[in-house]
Parts: sequence; C-alpha cells; structure tokens
Amino acid sequence: MQNITRSRSFLLAGVGAEFHVTKETELYGNITQAYRPIQFANLQAPPTTDVVDPELEDAKGYNADLGYRGKLKDYLQFDVSGYYLQYNKRIGTVTVSGSPSYRLITNVGNSTSKGIEGYIEFNPVRAFTKSSTADLIIFGSYGYTNARYSNNHKDASTKGKKVENAPTNIFRGGITAGYKNALVTAQLSYVDETYSDANNTVIPTANGNTGLIPSYTVTDLTATYKFSKGLNIKAGVNNVLIRFILPAAPVVTPARGHCLLMEEHFL
Repeated sequence: MQNITRSRSFLLAGVGAEFHVTKETELYGNITQAYRPIQFANLQAPPTTDVVDPELEDAKGYNADLGYRGKLKDYLQFDVSGYYLQYNKRIGTVTVSGSPSYRLITNVGNSTSKGIEGYIEFNPVRAFTKSSTADLIIFGSYGYTNARYSNNHKDASTKGKKVENAPTNIFRGGITAGYKNALVTAQLSYVDETYSDANNTVIPTANGNTGLIPSYTVTDLTATYKFSKGLNIKAGVNNVLIRFILPAAPVVTPARGHCLLMEEHFL
C-alpha cells in the first residue's frame, strides 16, 4: 500500500437572503460553493470487481436554491423550492469494457443537477374543529431531480447520461392519527428507478454490482402509547406490504422488520 499524503487549503464562500412576504411566510435564496475531497471509502474498492483511478481528484462545484416557505396558523406548514447544483470532476463509477469488464472509480466528469422539492403538512382537526383529544396530520414531500453528465469520460460514453444513484422522483407521504394518549402513523415511500453506474447500464451483471435499480414502494406503520409524562411504548412494522426489489438489482432489498420500544424519562 502506498503512503500518500495530501494537504489542502481553500476558502468556500456563500450568501443567503430571505424576504418576509407576510408575517408567517417568506421567500429565501442561497448560493454556496461546494467542495468534496476524496474519501477513504473511494480508495477501498472491492479488488475483485472495482479499480480505483490512481489520478483521482477532489470534486468542486456550487449549489443555488430559491424557495417559498411558511405556515398558516397552527394547521398548515409548507416549503417549496427549486435548486441547481453544478458538480465538477464528480467522483463516480463507470463500467469499462474488456475481458473481463470492470468498474472504475474515477472523476467521471462534470454533472448538472436541477429540480424541485416540496413539503406540506396539514391538520384538518385543528383547521375545522376545536378538539383537544383528537389529532390528525396529513403530510407529504416530493422531490424531482434531473441530474446528468455534461461530458464524456475517456473510458466511457457518459455525455447526457443520468448521474448514478439519483432517482428522478421521490415521494414520501402519510397520515398520523391520535386520540388521547394513542398515536398511529402510516407512511408510504416511493423511489424511482435509477442506475448504479455512469454508463447507465440496464442489464445487471452476474455479481449484481452494476445494472438498473428498479423503482420501489415501501409502507411503514408505527404506533405509540403514552402511559404518563415520562413513560411510553412504541411499536412499528417496516415494509408492511412486503414489497421486494428484483434479487439481481445492485442494491439492498427492503424486507419486513418489527420493533418494540419502551421509553422512560427521569427528571
């Protein structure tokens, strides 16, 4: 193993601003420089499947976002924003053809990511009633991302390809219902399909390291009961509907899980 020492010295700048449209809502914007050094994990690739580029460099870029957020009394909260991320010398993975082919961890190239994000939370009980024993919260978040490479890598055709592990659509939503000391939450999560390499390889390899990662939906259920101010019990079931991803997909498959937790707080 080589003994390599690198020193870095840099200054990152950023600026942010906000404007209060009303007493409880505001427009906001930020733009900041970004820096991502080579991480130890990038250098510890599986020797049988991956090769690390000896000329691997740190990545730089900048991020800008503009949004509108706020609340309406005590029953509605929201946040919607758009963003733009420029990522230069992005560290990623390309599949290099050969006998056999292999995955190369390298500076794939420059990438541009742009999209929108939104979150909303609404409580109809507080909006339409004056109940002090019941509660109902409906919530949801959505993210749209268009992330693509703007140039080709010397060992692969990556221009215009989607950035790996960057699903186009992500949605999470659910409902929380409470009555006196009991609280139940059901949440659904959807993640769009994505690729595991910058080549956008579709057919999974035999070892499952490269290929299309299918979209998936997971539903979770949790419940809490509060016995007193300092004692409560929680239970949960993950992936209630037991949805699985194809076994050949290069990603951990969601499985059903159960948990039971009792908490006691001492003052």
